[in-house]
Amino acid sequence: MDELLAIGEFSARSGLSAKVLRSYAAVGLLVPAAVDPWSGYRYYAPGQLAEARLILLLRQAEVPLRDIAAFLQDPGPDQLRRWGQDLDLEVASRRRALDEARALLGQLTTSVDNPAGQNGGKPMKVTPGSAVDRGKVRPTNQDALLVSPPLFAVADGLGEAPRGEVASRLALDTLNARFTTPPSAEALADAAREAARAIWQRADAEPSLEGMGTTLTAVAVLDGAEQTRLAVVNVGDSRAYLFREGQLSQLTRDHSVIQGLIDAGEVPPEQWRTHPKRALLTRALGMAPVVEPDISLPALAGSARVLLCTDGLTAQVDGTQLAAVLSAVTDPEQAAAELVQLAGRHGGDDNTAVIVIDITPT
Repeated sequence: MDELLAIGEFSARSGLSAKVLRSYAAVGLLVPAAVDPWSGYRYYAPGQLAEARLILLLRQAEVPLRDIAAFLQDPGPDQLRRWGQDLDLEVASRRRALDEARALLGQLTTSVDNPAGQNGGKPMKVTPGSAVDRGKVRPTNQDALLVSPPLFAVADGLGEAPRGEVASRLALDTLNARFTTPPSAEALADAAREAARAIWQRADAEPSLEGMGTTLTAVAVLDGAEQTRLAVVNVGDSRAYLFREGQLSQLTRDHSVIQGLIDAGEVPPEQWRTHPKRALLTRALGMAPVVEPDISLPALAGSARVLLCTDGLTAQVDGTQLAAVLSAVTDPEQAAAELVQLAGRHGGDDNTAVIVIDITPT
């Protein structure tokens, strides 16, 4: 894998200032390849230099940034010729299409009933417990958690104080405020998107918060007509796990450089905790104004226990140790506290936030 370029080096080699790079990222252009969660510092791939030069030329031709973003999805000479011939007509046509799509979306929204399986049926009892710890190294706590049944979430702030603290708290406050009822997977995903937008707008309005960001992993418990499901969204490397019948399964996939290396077969999975690129994220709230979360809908059969945690826990404690605590400690509040203490005993050099949720039939 090519070495990443720090934003200063990328700026010097591309001829684009850091401020211009941020404005481009606002429309999905030259989004950083990774962000350092400790400093909020952004990194770019060497392959993005060619894209940067192409964007610079198109801007000199006064092509709008949004059109450039669309063009880069499928670049070709025909599009360049059309821009030279009928740019005004093309823009007008796109506007008409968007208006028609907006009208159609309104019709779909009003005509579709509440999906089966999202409410009704036998309710489940939800019993949460949580714990958070600053750790032994950081002077402040940039991790945050949300316990607001049926909604639960953890966030790990990125950037030096106070940026990470502001980002993680803002993400969870926005998520909670925007999560609509009746609860659904799409409502949770929309709330996560709004949280990303809120962080970007806040950083744009306050220069002192430049570069702030956060991970986000959230779960909503959905009582269904036939069975209960979990709606799970995640951005970054905070995780959600399901513990059932003595088995621990990970519900989320990390958005990180090291996960990409593991997926490509370049790094063995067992080396992820010690790899020098472990902390570099490829997706986080605050990296761009529009950040798409991963969404999943695992079904529940009978009783189960859900674990949400930041990487302050998973970087220190392996799956076998997590399962042992979740199996041995029956009270969710005590289980969360024991997991935080376990992270501390194994090093505890990072903030840690943990939520344990017991879900049982009533």
